[in-house]
Amino acid sequence: MDFTAPKGMRDFLPAEMQKRQWAMGRIGGVYQKFGFLPMETPALETVEVLEKKCGEEIRGQLFRVDDGRLALRFDLTVPLARVSSSSMFKKPFKRYCIAPVWRREEPQKGRLREFYQADADIIGCPSVRAEAELIACASEAIQELGFPAPVVRLNDRRIISAIASRLISGKEGEVLRIFDKREKIGDAACVEMLEGVGVKKEAAKKLLSELTGSSGNESRLKLAEIYSKEAAQDLKEILDLLPEYSKAIKVELDFSLVRGLDYYTGPIFELSLGKEMGSVAGGGRYDGLLSMYGQGDSAVGISLGIERLLALMKEREFEKQGVFVANAKEGFYGSALSVAAAFRKGGISALTDLNCRNLKKQVENAAGSCEWIAIVGEREIKAAKVTLRNLKTGKEELLSIEDAARKIMG
Repeated sequence: MDFTAPKGMRDFLPAEMQKRQWAMGRIGGVYQKFGFLPMETPALETVEVLEKKCGEEIRGQLFRVDDGRLALRFDLTVPLARVSSSSMFKKPFKRYCIAPVWRREEPQKGRLREFYQADADIIGCPSVRAEAELIACASEAIQELGFPAPVVRLNDRRIISAIASRLISGKEGEVLRIFDKREKIGDAACVEMLEGVGVKKEAAKKLLSELTGSSGNESRLKLAEIYSKEAAQDLKEILDLLPEYSKAIKVELDFSLVRGLDYYTGPIFELSLGKEMGSVAGGGRYDGLLSMYGQGDSAVGISLGIERLLALMKEREFEKQGVFVANAKEGFYGSALSVAAAFRKGGISALTDLNCRNLKKQVENAAGSCEWIAIVGEREIKAAKVTLRNLKTGKEELLSIEDAARKIMG
């Protein structure tokens, strides 16, 4: 019998789980500082609800149960859309969700069947103030994990769609899909693929040069006005707002940015940590999506690539549990339990020996999990104190439980 986790899924042992919980807690803390409220929905949704949004590729990746009537969610946006259609939230509604999603695809490096997403969305705000808020929030969350401030790549779906339409009418979708692959395949291959859908070679080269040129944001805004004045104005407003959140936020207008999802209707953005680490967050405005679920509100969201961020995080020293309360003899175990209860009442994690080991074995066991050990023996019981030993330095003192707690808490 094979006792490994199912294909494309993982077990998280304590050391890894500590890191994940720490990171998710930090991200959630930043989301809450920006006024986003936590929300959770069932892992299972009806297939009817899920298929309203997903294309053929995702439809084939659904984990179906209950004779195909239900399936595991493949993202966190569809459940939000479903809930928004049936609930009356005060607008704008700001929600965040850090939870697992499932896709039944062939596992490969960096791609699993079960993975976590860390989403934040704003429902009912037509202003691009929402985009600026999400970008600033995500930037702060990334920095909270110990990374430098990310670079924000910013575009607008209206601009890239207008560019594609002028390039070759009627094949905008194919052109956008090719643009979306440009970074992976390179400009030469991109030109070749554009030729394959009917774009003239010189026109394709000129377009790529125009889109990826090194001119600054001011020049790019002027270019944006040629394709969509409304989109250009929205991009300018986002550029003006972001420095008010933080001067550390660096933004580059990048008209080659596409983002693959078809439902984006306005500004789109990605947050990157440079070429080596790549994109770690992305999102955009999807005003049309909620109407599929009977709700016509505007919407904009961002998703942090939490699995990517966790993989990039340097190994960090996580705090060991607070104190191990050791009983010097078997008969003192009850007293050790009372001492541990007192520590816990003070907010300190406290362990005791469950395996009836001698004091030496208890000390050896404590060294692997705790920074402190509090020894309870005959002398300590008579004095209503404990011998508190720092397992790193070996230094020990006879202290009252209150003084020992203060010492442990630092």
